[in-house]
Amino acid sequence: MKKIFLFVLLTSLLSDTFSQITTSINPTIAQMQALLQGNGVVVSGLTITCPAGAYATFNNGAGALGGTLNSGILLTTGTASNVAGPNTSSNNLSLDNSAPGSPIGNTLSGGTTFDGCYINFLITPSCATLSINYVFASEEYPEYSVGSINDVFGFILNGPNPLGGNYTNQNLAILPVTTTTSNVVSIQNVNNGSANAGPCKNCAYYIANPPNLAYDGCTPVMTASASVIPCQTYTMQIGVWDDSDGILDSGVFLDVNGLSCSNQPSLTATVNPTTTCGPQTVTLTAVASSTIASSSFTWTAPASGGLASTSGTMVTANPTGATTYTVKYSDINTCPGFPVTQTVSIAFTTPPALPVSQSPAGAICAGQTVTLTASGGAGTYSWSPSSSLTSPSSSVTAA
Repeated sequence: MKKIFLFVLLTSLLSDTFSQITTSINPTIAQMQALLQGNGVVVSGLTITCPAGAYATFNNGAGALGGTLNSGILLTTGTASNVAGPNTSSNNLSLDNSAPGSPIGNTLSGGTTFDGCYINFLITPSCATLSINYVFASEEYPEYSVGSINDVFGFILNGPNPLGGNYTNQNLAILPVTTTTSNVVSIQNVNNGSANAGPCKNCAYYIANPPNLAYDGCTPVMTASASVIPCQTYTMQIGVWDDSDGILDSGVFLDVNGLSCSNQPSLTATVNPTTTCGPQTVTLTAVASSTIASSSFTWTAPASGGLASTSGTMVTANPTGATTYTVKYSDINTCPGFPVTQTVSIAFTTPPALPVSQSPAGAICAGQTVTLTASGGAGTYSWSPSSSLTSPSSSVTAA
């Protein structure tokens, strides 16, 4: 019985360990930009304004955050290194970075902000609708969710508005349903009272004591979106701020490759066969989710790829080694210079050696018979020239 109990305990502990969210603090700008950029958008010029240790990449987050939000970027007002649960106290996460807030943070909170952690960047979408999935979490819950402290975060967009004029510091982090005077996602506007017992304030979007997360409360996975003009460039700021003081942290989890076009065509590329061991023709095929008359498919490869053609949904190639092929798809819905891109690879193996022997060995005279033997194992053999051979089998007689 003790052995069984120990096995169950170890299994439970291992399960909890592997389900915990993990973070890697202080990623590079290149890493942040690559994780932010999703299907149909180009992200450039990213800058980070965060205290060291307050931002990170995360993995294995689905068990803590729910849905498909398993990896991405984390911005916090404290530390990003210990956000994994369980939530053992009301102040698990309370680090004052002694960092300033910002004017935009003050506008969002309606007060004075501290410990701001935000990124700024340019984004060029090739679609009419831009979106990103996220989770907002805070250690201010639930005790300070009623009152004047209002930790906030925001997705701040600037650029041309399809309805006319321009977005000016437009916050996209809003509730899909407004049941109060404000629809901004913040601790004062999303909570279930100071003891998680009401009164409810948009609490359909509030999770108390989320499993496997150290924060005291969070939202479910939510989506921020905006109508945009395809191929125009926008500026965007994503950030999180403490309000009133620098303690009791808050954070926002951003989905991997989260800034994306919801109606961008997808592209699939395949190669047949996937492995070749010598000169052989392979077929490359590309399929777009929505193809229109003005669409184009362009293939590229290094010299080893042996492309017979560089355009079309189906092309052939004669590779001389392992090769990665790239296909780019464009139509009237993609921005000039920003095609949808996909890659596919073919493996190349060395043909096995084929030992051949003759008996008798050495030189022979005209008209003399010699036996040739191929020792390549089971398979089909073909000898040439056939005019002087007795049969195409593995052992033949030649004269």
